[in-house]
Amino acid sequence: MKTRIITAIVSLMLFIPALIIGGHLLKAVIAFLSFVAIFEFFQMKKLSIFSIEGVLTLIATLSIIFARAPIIELPVGVDFFYIFFLCVMVLMSLTVYKSETLFIEDVSFLSLIALYVGGGFSGILYVREYGFGMVVFVFCIIWGTDTFAYFTGRAFGKHKLAPAISPNKTIEGSIGGVIGAIGLGTIALKLFNPLGFHFIEMTILMIALSVFGQLGDLVESAYKRRFNVKDSGKIFPGHGGVLDRFDSTFFAMFMFQIVLKFIGTH
Repeated sequence: MKTRIITAIVSLMLFIPALIIGGHLLKAVIAFLSFVAIFEFFQMKKLSIFSIEGVLTLIATLSIIFARAPIIELPVGVDFFYIFFLCVMVLMSLTVYKSETLFIEDVSFLSLIALYVGGGFSGILYVREYGFGMVVFVFCIIWGTDTFAYFTGRAFGKHKLAPAISPNKTIEGSIGGVIGAIGLGTIALKLFNPLGFHFIEMTILMIALSVFGQLGDLVESAYKRRFNVKDSGKIFPGHGGVLDRFDSTFFAMFMFQIVLKFIGTH
């Protein structure tokens, strides 16, 4: 527990200033974390990131991250998404010339993780465009869900949520996580509400972020079970890897963007 607390404090001391300052500092931190996340996926899959397919996957990931918030300016008419699809096409072409070691299933995996990691981390940059307070709001939902789900599950949990994937999670805990997230999110929005959320819009957004954050956590449990690993990595002692820390965040960030489109506040 001591190791977990120390790691959490140090991580927050490094990550929060980047979120506050934003700009190229935050982009550089996100780029580093995305590299580590892709490295963790390669390790679990027992592939070498120090290969042409590793380089292409990293480039594809960064192209998704910086599609909305470029770290460099591209020539007029060139889109970052073009880079992503070009990388995918080259990866597919490699199955012709590396037919004995690289298969279409591997390319599908690499393309998906680039989209997953890139899309998840680009969501943080997207939310940060609305200000540091909005980032605080989203993370209040994510962390509030985890905290309240844990304690509610321990106190009242009886019905398993996904017993084959995560035996300790319960339906009662999940509901408690949503309720707790709504409470924390409401407080956060009272302090900072740049989009002028109405009560119904606010509630829809908080429920979506909480539910899909929990789903993201379950998805990560599923692929770790598939690869037979306890943690995705060891970069955060006592907490695991980047994927362990950002599993809920990725799904929540995706949903933040989607819900905004539907409630008409974007």
